Amino acid sequence: MITKVVHGWRVGGLLAYLMGPGRAQEHVRPRVIASWDGQDAGRQPQQNEEGRLELGPLIRTLRAPAVAAGLRENDEDGKRGYVWHCSARVAAGDQELSDGQWASIARELLDGSGVASAGDAGGPRWVAIRHADDHIHIAAVLVRQDTSRRFWPSHDYPRLRETARRIERRLGLTVTASADGTAAKAPGRGELEKAQRQGRPPARLELARAVQAASAAASELTGFVAGLEANGYLVELRRAPSGDPLGYKVARPGEVGADGGPVFYSGSKLAPDLSLPRLMRAWEESGRGSDAVDPVAAARRRVDGARAVVGAARRGDNAEGPDGLAQATRDVLTAVGEWSDELGSAAKRFDRSARPPHGRHRQSGQASAGLRRVARQLLRRRRLLDVQDDAGAAAVALVVSLAALLEEIGAWQQERDRVHQAAAARDVAHQLGLWVAEKATAAPEPIAIRDHVPTVIGQRHRHTAMRGPGQPQD
Repeated sequence: MITKVVHGWRVGGLLAYLMGPGRAQEHVRPRVIASWDGQDAGRQPQQNEEGRLELGPLIRTLRAPAVAAGLRENDEDGKRGYVWHCSARVAAGDQELSDGQWASIARELLDGSGVASAGDAGGPRWVAIRHADDHIHIAAVLVRQDTSRRFWPSHDYPRLRETARRIERRLGLTVTASADGTAAKAPGRGELEKAQRQGRPPARLELARAVQAASAAASELTGFVAGLEANGYLVELRRAPSGDPLGYKVARPGEVGADGGPVFYSGSKLAPDLSLPRLMRAWEESGRGSDAVDPVAAARRRVDGARAVVGAARRGDNAEGPDGLAQATRDVLTAVGEWSDELGSAAKRFDRSARPPHGRHRQSGQASAGLRRVARQLLRRRRLLDVQDDAGAAAVALVVSLAALLEEIGAWQQERDRVHQAAAARDVAHQLGLWVAEKATAAPEPIAIRDHVPTVIGQRHRHTAMRGPGQPQD
């Protein structure tokens, strides 16, 4: 069950939308199924002679505590709105729930999130509305009835997510992941609309990818800044009075704000693991060691070694933490992503799987440092991939090893109920397997990776990767 919360100021506008036909007539028989006072369907607005719902009485009743508190229906100096709007949706393929079941779910979500505790007669007023088979909406006014005081529920988002997971298990619905803080901050509506007008990707997404690539290619701050500036990005450092670097911010050329100046994003706002302290720690870890004569072969050895370490961790051995290895693996994927658009897309999709839950510090060691070092070497010696020579075959074999490592990382994450990260790792492993199958088939001689093709490629692609170019399709 996916839950989403937004705040606003106009409960009337929200109810008009939820009880109306929708933007594309998608709202079918909109109706109130639950309310704060137990009247539930009794709170359903009546139809007038024109067949329209008379929403005025319900809107005035819901707003009454806010009116008593003297609250306006517009933004107060940028403060968060007191209208709490939650949507809850089940997964495609889940059973269709009745209005009564959804009413119980609404109450459980409100109680679990701390918005409206069960049995609290003086709590806020709210209604749950249904206009589709697979989801409901809850509109609550965050003002207590007994004191007319506005309030903010504490940690309502993560509490709501955990409550939804309890409901999923009880009703046999698709179990979704807990809120783990690994999702990168998504572009806001304004950013998306601006990008659409400009005809290019949102600046936040482009900058996050640019920073990841520059950090993987660099070994220290000066090289990192130089790499970004060489690609046309604007970079500013924040320093302490002593001159020590504290942070950085980056902007895309031509991206200006209302004041006409560049729109900068700090690293930590692009993604939790792109803050300057974390980047500098990674550079320090990867700086121990020497360059390899053959970076592709060195990278494959490092990847195979990392896979063994993750496997040992799954067996309970006292091995290096897989969280650090997952993050270092992203650097290798970033480097390999320079070889083709397909591999570049795979590197982007792995991004979430590389982040530890709740932003906690990852345990790194020699294997992680080795992966970062070979990633940097691969980026420095990038070239077009040609599977018709030995170097190209070695590169394909490296991607095979990466797919196997991702499968191991995904299994480790799945065992820890990290659904989002595990799914990302498995999906990227499969994508790498498809790429390997295509490249192996294009070679004039079968690429000698028979013993290394991972199960993620699947039986069909396993056969494809091992046959010669003249052999028939399965």
